[in-house]
Amino acid sequence: MLATRFSRGRRVLFPFPRIDQETVEYLKRLVESGQLTPVVDRTYPLEEIVDAYRYLETQQKIGNVVIIVAGDGDQHR
Repeated sequence: MLATRFSRGRRVLFPFPRIDQETVEYLKRLVESGQLTPVVDRTYPLEEIVDAYRYLETQQKIGNVVIIVAGDGDQHR
């Protein structure tokens, strides 16, 4: 958790999510059961990461932008 000073001596806490095996398995069960639907706006191969950032800077994304690090880069949408 990150704590920083705010105005008038108040502290603001920014919690960092735990990403451990238990959390990943829990999220997997939610996705598989249909209770959680990830929203992917676009995918980019790693070679086009500059284009991905340019798209993010437009502030028009409606979901996650995924960078494909390994594998087939033909999934760009």
